[in-house]
Amino acid sequence: MPFSTFGLSSNIQHALAKNDFLTPTPIQEKVIPLVLSHHDVMAKAQTGSGKSASFVLPILELWSQNIGEGKPKIKALVLTPTRELTVQVAQTFETFSAHLTNKPRVVSVIGGESIGDQLYDIQQGCDIVVATSGRLLDIISKKQINLSHLNFFVLDEADKMLDLGFAVELELILKELPAKRQNLLFSATYPPKMLEIASKITQNPIEVTIEEEKP
Repeated sequence: MPFSTFGLSSNIQHALAKNDFLTPTPIQEKVIPLVLSHHDVMAKAQTGSGKSASFVLPILELWSQNIGEGKPKIKALVLTPTRELTVQVAQTFETFSAHLTNKPRVVSVIGGESIGDQLYDIQQGCDIVVATSGRLLDIISKKQINLSHLNFFVLDEADKMLDLGFAVELELILKELPAKRQNLLFSATYPPKMLEIASKITQNPIEVTIEEEKP
């Protein structure tokens, strides 16, 4: 199955071809059509399975179909457990949107870097925020970010966040989000705490499980 079967725009397909993405991985094959059909998704897959592209590509497709007028509003929020993954996911959005007529403004929100610069980038208007929860809460506490227009909320590697005492932070973040949104949750494992959090976030999610390939 080639990527062209998903009905992605020619500009996104051009970016895929340019970066040698020719055939979707199993998780991309299952998740991309579900996201494009506006389903909540709860996916279990190992690190390295290609899950970032499985949500980045359909989010970019749906975002590009509904670009509003005026200053950009944050339409997608991705939470990750580490600075490194935040930067990686933000770069994936940049890579696959490179040939769109209107490119989204993507802002990374992470600790260890100037919060002033990140606040400035947000205040200038952005479409997609990729963040670690601690720094995002710092910015929320300053009342400098508006998440009320959000369409997509993604938890990436959610089980790793639980190890970092993430549940309390998540509760505070959820209070800032609109009730109506599409939720995508990705995890390598489903410990009980994760399932509890998933029940608070997702609405009738379609579950996708990609078994780890045996060597």
